[in-house]
Amino acid sequence: MKTMVKILSVNLLLLFISLSAFSQSDTLRALYLGNSYTYVNSLPQLTQSLATAANKTLIIDNNTPGGYTLEGHSTNSTSLNKIMQGNWDFVILQEQSQIPTIDYHRYNSMYPAVEALNDTIKKYNPCAKVVMYMTWGRRFGGQQCDQGGVNCSPAFADFSHMQDSLESAYTGIANSIGAYVAPVGIAWKNVIEDTTIVLHSGDNSHPNYNGSYLAASVFHSILWNESPVGLSFAGSLSNPLAAYFQQVADSTVFHSYSDWNVNIDNVIADYSYNIVGDSVQFTNLSQSLSPVAYSWDFGDGNTSNDENPSHTYAANQTYSVSLIVEYCSKKDTIIQTITINTVSVEQVNFQSLIKVFPNPVLSNLEISIDKESLDLNLKIINSIGKVVAIYDVNNQQNITYDLAFLPSGLYFLQLLNKENNEKVIIKIVKK
Repeated sequence: MKTMVKILSVNLLLLFISLSAFSQSDTLRALYLGNSYTYVNSLPQLTQSLATAANKTLIIDNNTPGGYTLEGHSTNSTSLNKIMQGNWDFVILQEQSQIPTIDYHRYNSMYPAVEALNDTIKKYNPCAKVVMYMTWGRRFGGQQCDQGGVNCSPAFADFSHMQDSLESAYTGIANSIGAYVAPVGIAWKNVIEDTTIVLHSGDNSHPNYNGSYLAASVFHSILWNESPVGLSFAGSLSNPLAAYFQQVADSTVFHSYSDWNVNIDNVIADYSYNIVGDSVQFTNLSQSLSPVAYSWDFGDGNTSNDENPSHTYAANQTYSVSLIVEYCSKKDTIIQTITINTVSVEQVNFQSLIKVFPNPVLSNLEISIDKESLDLNLKIINSIGKVVAIYDVNNQQNITYDLAFLPSGLYFLQLLNKENNEKVIIKIVKK
């Protein structure tokens, strides 16, 4: 018989709690990989200046050659060496402006390159957040073609039509690899559709200072998970215009918060359990990105770091079992109560006769039985419930088993008294 009451779950994912807890530090490190859309007007430095105005420190680096593609970055030694320096909090990926709108290049160049870069980023920066820098459409739309006109986009009627294609491309790959999206192009769209403010430079492609300042305001919102509204840094803009762009960035990011995957690395601890015989099998239902660590406390002095542990209780009572799930700097805890009433008095007495040592064990496991004339069946069961060894113990009080053949890990030693079916399960750790 069992009862289960979920009595606590930290990090309930209420929006305002997650917003306030998101930024872990007042110092962040960001690497920008892109092209002229990033280096024109010094976007990384603009974002850095907004951070300074917020009394924060943004450490930046970049590799942004003109016209460069993410496929180029995926094999570029400068980009790869910067990634391999490690310790980045964010790595920002910006594709060449037309590639995402041309299906052939979206699926044969952009997406494979992002996947390759993501693998390298995670290898050297396991806790880094990859950010897809969603750029903007041409000022008047138009059809976009590669060199020679072999592969082309649709003929976009205007800016917004092209922006829809860019949004689809960037959110699609971000959802695929679990990356954030910096919705700069959407912020541009909001300004262009609501005002006559010009964000493009004279080539109708690159950003003017307005466009770059707006982009920086969006990045401030994404990197720090806080609004840029009210920051004193205006650069070369008038204060009212800078304040307007700050407000647009705020509404773009936080009014569609879930669209940009900024809660994708939240941690949710959860588990279920089932009592089988005298053992409780726990099933981990937690949600987290990798690398993830699990810390179980079974409420009786025993702990485990396994994902799906089993545990045997020696006494009938109610236990508080906690699971802490941790991903990088984020963690969540759940505590549930488990009531055990399947352990008989005879079983407890039988267990008191058995001594197992050493535990943890490297090779030879010693079993001492403080009673003569017991006919026992002994099973060794691994952590997923599979029997890996069976022995018969006939009237022996001291037995040695060589367990060197077992891989390292958690096991359960089950001893069954054949005369009365009393059973004892003892947890052992194989080194």
